[in-house]
Amino acid sequence: MFGETTFWQLFMKGGAAVFFLLGVSVLSWWIIIDRAICFSRIKVNTQDFMDRVKKMLAKKDRQGVLTLCQTTPGPLSAVIRSGMDASEGGREKMEAAMQRTLNYEAGRMQKFLGVLGTIGSVSPFIGLFGTILGIIKAFRDLAMSQGGGPSVVANGIAEALVATAMGIFVAIPAVVAYNLFVRAIDNLETETINAASELADLLD
Repeated sequence: MFGETTFWQLFMKGGAAVFFLLGVSVLSWWIIIDRAICFSRIKVNTQDFMDRVKKMLAKKDRQGVLTLCQTTPGPLSAVIRSGMDASEGGREKMEAAMQRTLNYEAGRMQKFLGVLGTIGSVSPFIGLFGTILGIIKAFRDLAMSQGGGPSVVANGIAEALVATAMGIFVAIPAVVAYNLFVRAIDNLETETINAASELADLLD
């Protein structure tokens, strides 16, 4: 039976689905790390940023606001700068410019998240597909064996179940990370929209 078979040996015999999921796992973690670095770089205290903007505008220091936006990373500063640049055209044009910038920045933040969500949704089914193929092979071996019993298929079923385990292993971090990133984007968009509205009120 498989009492002396290590998990790594079962993994190596898990079939094409397991190796495909291994590659998908590497891609998933690359996206997670890339997005985590991206979000850490653009993290800004919105309240503190807008307090500085209001103080500069109270002093009519528009250039100071533009300089602050240039030196501050992230969508918030990009939206505020676009509003400042378009402020001479009136509130309507300013709000339209800020909305366009926010849409662009949101698209940048969502980069690769569709892939991550797909990985989280599909991986368990790929693992299940690999398991089904493995079980079919195991019972075929049983049918072809002469005088064999359950022990003939024990290793085959164990190897097949590795595919399901791998699919779940890949899916869990992908789904968790996807949900965290989507929530972070929603929160950042809400904060940016509120800041843009506040800027429009200040310059109106």
